[in-house]
Amino acid sequence: MEKKILFLDLDGTLLNDKKEITEENLAAIDKAIEVGHAVVVTTGRPRGGIIAQIKALKMDRPGCYAIAANGATIYDTHTGEVIYENGVPKEYLRYAFDEAYKYGVFPQTYTREAVLAECDTPELQYYCNLVKMSYEIAEDVSAVLDYDPIKMLFIHLDDRNKLEAFRAHMESWYQERKLEVFFSCDRHLEWLPEGVNKGSGVRFLSEYLGISYENTLAAGDAENDISMLQAVATPCVMKNARPEMYKYGKYITERDNNHSGVAEIIERFML
Repeated sequence: MEKKILFLDLDGTLLNDKKEITEENLAAIDKAIEVGHAVVVTTGRPRGGIIAQIKALKMDRPGCYAIAANGATIYDTHTGEVIYENGVPKEYLRYAFDEAYKYGVFPQTYTREAVLAECDTPELQYYCNLVKMSYEIAEDVSAVLDYDPIKMLFIHLDDRNKLEAFRAHMESWYQERKLEVFFSCDRHLEWLPEGVNKGSGVRFLSEYLGISYENTLAAGDAENDISMLQAVATPCVMKNARPEMYKYGKYITERDNNHSGVAEIIERFML
């Protein structure tokens, strides 16, 4: 049997709407790993925001990896060793944050251990509760960081259109600086370094592990999953995805994220 590798998005894919992993998904992933395949959590969340999921999936065992922050961090989940990391130039933070405030959009970035923001707001509390991370407040985020953070994240809890307007306003600015900008869900607009996305992470880790393209699979539901879906031989799109996402899948699940659609993929293509 040739080893296959499945790259899994978390929110809207592996996790149900309650942010839980179903028993059926857990069992299918465990079986896939036991027979020698690889399953890789591939998420927009930073490394510190996926600790609980990694443990629940028993993917802190030898030979397991995760792609975090939409490809900005790739690490060995057993040893904790970071095998790849990249960051947004910190000198970009001040202007981007100030423009976000004008559009009523909440900006944040990251230290190595925590979410970093300039004010405590409902958006910050929502996000930290979602990913189970602590946070730090600084008067000027660009002044306290002495390294390039993994990404910037812009949030609006109620109106995706405000994030769309902010993205349109900033388009020429971020294109000149060659930043990757995309939605990970209706509430989150992600900004990453040039060439860094889930797809780049998928290609890096597949090559690192010596797994051929023909044996790569991925499952996702949102815009930030497109590059990942385009980087594998068998892209699978969740039934619950926006309809415009369906064209990126060779397979559309019959079950959604609330009904163990990931188990469906594993049973069909890996077991």
